[in-house]
Amino acid sequence: MTHRGPGPHRLAYVIKSMSVGGSQTHLMQVFRLIDRDRFAPALYCLGNDGALLDEVRALDVPVFTPGAGATFKGFGLLSRVARLRRAFRDHRPGIVHNYLLRANLAGSIGARLAGVPVVLCSKRGCHERRGAKLMAAKIGNYLADRVTVNANAVRDFVHANEGCPLDKMTVIPSGIDTNRFRPRGAGSFCERVGLPADRCLVGSVTRSRAVKGVEDFLRAVALARREHPEVYAVVIGEVVMDDSLRALVREIGLDGEIALLGRRSDMPEVYGAIDLLVSSSRGEGMSNAILEAMATEIPVVATAVGGTVEVVDHGRSGLLVPPQDPAALAAAIAVVTKDRAQARAMGRVGRRIVEERYSAHAMVRQMERLYESLLARRAGVLAGEERVAA
Repeated sequence: MTHRGPGPHRLAYVIKSMSVGGSQTHLMQVFRLIDRDRFAPALYCLGNDGALLDEVRALDVPVFTPGAGATFKGFGLLSRVARLRRAFRDHRPGIVHNYLLRANLAGSIGARLAGVPVVLCSKRGCHERRGAKLMAAKIGNYLADRVTVNANAVRDFVHANEGCPLDKMTVIPSGIDTNRFRPRGAGSFCERVGLPADRCLVGSVTRSRAVKGVEDFLRAVALARREHPEVYAVVIGEVVMDDSLRALVREIGLDGEIALLGRRSDMPEVYGAIDLLVSSSRGEGMSNAILEAMATEIPVVATAVGGTVEVVDHGRSGLLVPPQDPAALAAAIAVVTKDRAQARAMGRVGRRIVEERYSAHAMVRQMERLYESLLARRAGVLAGEERVAA
């Protein structure tokens, strides 16, 4: 049922949604950079939503939404699997690569039922699974030929939490487009969005307020401002000033000292404007925001969680502190803020680290080599089976 004729190998990427997030940003890099002479990617989005869907289409990547609107429970899950199976049989991809828990489950089952030769799951964070979610993760892992992970910490976590064999997982670190994310001046960005250009802008890029420790970040900024009142907090991402956050800001004395920029499509300009990136995450796979900031020569203060410890060279490209410790975050912010020469040196080291280890081109080339090796192995197995049958 697979594509065997001349031309590029057909790839099917399956994900629940294309809302802005780490896995979705990763896929956008893949779509931009994958060799179209050798591979023909398509996106199967299980929910017909997400701010990035139009950007996917603009890259000339076909978008399919099999099972949009169905749930992932009971007959809803069966409906999604059935529609994926039908879509895979119609389009005949040689490889299905699933992303995140729900797609790892539904996509793997649908691909196996459709006879797709190569199936992969992807893990991009240290998310502890329990009950039905743990069972779903284990089923996806079992059905996959290979499980890709973006950090050694994620590999070890998935092995311990889900029982996935180490030799079934392949580490392909996240990659950043170093041409898009590069050193640049603030330009007119601060004026355009209303940021004070004469202040020390300390940024946090986040999606989930709790997991990413937004409150820890704000408390740390408030503490740092006691010694360095020029510090100003900038939060980029899906955080709104609701009643609880407004009460916290008032309590810690950050009224008028914080800007919420919301979700942005101009992140290179954002990084060009801020002076320091702070990652206060309580759990992390490998942070795209940290890599993007480093590529832009922005020093980083981050919690020592997950793959972050593999990326940030403590004392050289930034500083690492324990998670859920605003005082430690504040002390690190103060260290970087008071020595601008050291901050610039950290930024330069960070840029070199990304160029050498975490470029998007290197990431996509590793994925291409993995795909080709799995296809070749599958072809060898089929050839062996045919010889045995003869």
